[in-house]
Amino acid sequence: MHETSIINGIMRTLEQEFDAEKLNTMTGIYVKVGILSNIEPRLLYNAYEASHMMNPKYQNVKFHIEMVELKIQCESCDHITDVKKYRFLCDSCQKPSKNIIQGEEMLIHKVEFAD
Repeated sequence: MHETSIINGIMRTLEQEFDAEKLNTMTGIYVKVGILSNIEPRLLYNAYEASHMMNPKYQNVKFHIEMVELKIQCESCDHITDVKKYRFLCDSCQKPSKNIIQGEEMLIHKVEFAD
């Protein structure tokens, strides 16, 4: 389950970016996960919940996952299309496109702290 290593990576990143005092006031972590990222949101959330058992200092931190839709940009006409049902066709000119501009990412979008 690679989601566990992803959660460990997220926590390492946050621990490198913020000092311990700031991390003690953390209340929420928001991540964006693309449909083609090969990450299962339910498993990622379960891995985060399991990490609380191993690291209770972040027990009150909520974990939020936002799924990012798949978008392509046409090489012919530059139009940006929301991909539905994995049809990689431009809405404008109907030509196929493999130029994915959104939907493969996994990133920490936002971190919330108590005031």
